[in-house]
Amino acid sequence: MTEENTSGGVYELLDALVAVIAASDPAKREALAAAIDAYAEDYTEDFLWATGMQAPTLLHHMFNSIDCACRPESQSKPRPAIRLVDRTPEGNQH
Repeated sequence: MTEENTSGGVYELLDALVAVIAASDPAKREALAAAIDAYAEDYTEDFLWATGMQAPTLLHHMFNSIDCACRPESQSKPRPAIRLVDRTPEGNQH
């Protein structure tokens, strides 16, 4: 962000976050990627919600930006879209 462009939008925030992570020590980026993977494995439902389209937009973009910025592009892991399925409630149905 330059002095002329002081916009505080979500994409400027995410671009700044990506730039900081991408410029950091590769070992620290690798550690962050491993922490994200461990969280995704240990708390799968929470992680998929946080990175899915059901999450608030900022959280969705922030998690995905952090994930992509901390590992080489070839190692980025696409996350599946979470779809809510309409189900008929069990029990007495009229």
